[in-house]
Amino acid sequence: MNFSQIDLNQLVVLKHLLQEKHVSNTALFMNLSQPTVSRALNKLRKLFDDPLLVRSSNGYDLTPKAERIKLQLNSVLANLEELIDGEEFDPEVSEKTIKFFGLSPHMDLMFPDFLARMRCIAPQMTFELDTVSKPHFEGLLSGEHHFTISHHEPPFSDQELYRHRLIQRDFRLVMSAAHPLAQAKLTPELLQHCHFGQIALQGDKRLSIEPRFQALGLLGHNGQISTPVRLNNFSSAIPIAASTDIIFHLPTSYAERAESCHDIVCREVPKELQHPSRDVYLYWHKRYHQDPAFIWVRNQYIESVKN
Repeated sequence: MNFSQIDLNQLVVLKHLLQEKHVSNTALFMNLSQPTVSRALNKLRKLFDDPLLVRSSNGYDLTPKAERIKLQLNSVLANLEELIDGEEFDPEVSEKTIKFFGLSPHMDLMFPDFLARMRCIAPQMTFELDTVSKPHFEGLLSGEHHFTISHHEPPFSDQELYRHRLIQRDFRLVMSAAHPLAQAKLTPELLQHCHFGQIALQGDKRLSIEPRFQALGLLGHNGQISTPVRLNNFSSAIPIAASTDIIFHLPTSYAERAESCHDIVCREVPKELQHPSRDVYLYWHKRYHQDPAFIWVRNQYIESVKN
């Protein structure tokens, strides 16, 4: 390849095109005109000898080659930024952008205190937070995210990732204050006849608490617990619980904060139905392990959670 053909500005445009999958949205995000982004896309198509973005029923899809480029491009640009910026890092004047991924219950609990801390000691830095449900470690591998907060275990070698334990996660049952069981002593036998809401973050079709009922032999004649509603995020769970007979099995930190703002009750899960507690970790990729800026940011995050 003739490297004189490569325009680094176009690679930055490509990065956002592959994320947005939309010319107009990319132009808006980068404060560029739509024709400018369209011209850049045409040049990039010639450079890579590939359409990169193709029309579909949902707008645009990435070609297989574009998917491969997306996995590597963030890392390439991050390495270039590090090469240019060097090793010096001063949080008071740094304009770095740091990207986090984590699901709402974890981030609602931990991110506000961290951000308040950063506004005081690193006022010019930008912090992006992605809470859209997806495979938790994909962004760390591709370079799209710098940090991930998760209770999941990575499905690949620990040599790629480092982690630090933040908190321990457990669960509560959330239901309307008017629910017949709101003030009752909860037992597995009573709960087996109730209706539950499922938070299907990864598309799972089985209620998270269902295996515990199964182990107790309480699934009933159809072998299932009633789940008349499935959600792909947490945002609607509390309003639904407050206005229906649906019970949700939610992380304790999320459930207890919601209880103070809505007409719901937050109840302990009967011991027989309790999940084993799982730790929540801060994860980062080895490419950032020795970087002074990222060492500083992760130490600040860990300290903000401790406090």
